[in-house]
Amino acid sequence: MKKPERELRRSERKTKIINIDCTVEKFPDDIYGEKAKLNVGDSFRATTINVSETGMLINCDFILPERTILKIEIPGGEVKEEKIILRASIIRTKRNAYKIFGRYAVGLHITEGKKEDIKKLIEHFN
Repeated sequence: MKKPERELRRSERKTKIINIDCTVEKFPDDIYGEKAKLNVGDSFRATTINVSETGMLINCDFILPERTILKIEIPGGEVKEEKIILRASIIRTKRNAYKIFGRYAVGLHITEGKKEDIKKLIEHFN
């Protein structure tokens, strides 16, 4: 009999689809000579897949190195009246088997954001 899988994350993930805007703020210092399609300051659209108190999974069409810092903007009216701004670091990236919401799944660790905004976001996902 197969053992039930144990959740390894500290925070439970909640799933919902929201279109968000992402801006590349900083690439890792030790990455040189990358043929990135994006530069610092460039923006792109992404789709949330799930969110927790400490992280978020998004889908997008760009592959970016781990430890890249992104500014995440959730438009006003989506979760609350005003837009929500978070900063997050890329923890992992993998290619999606199917391009439904984007070619890549990107795991993010939220490094900066108002606690009440993150709480509101999680409530919205419930």
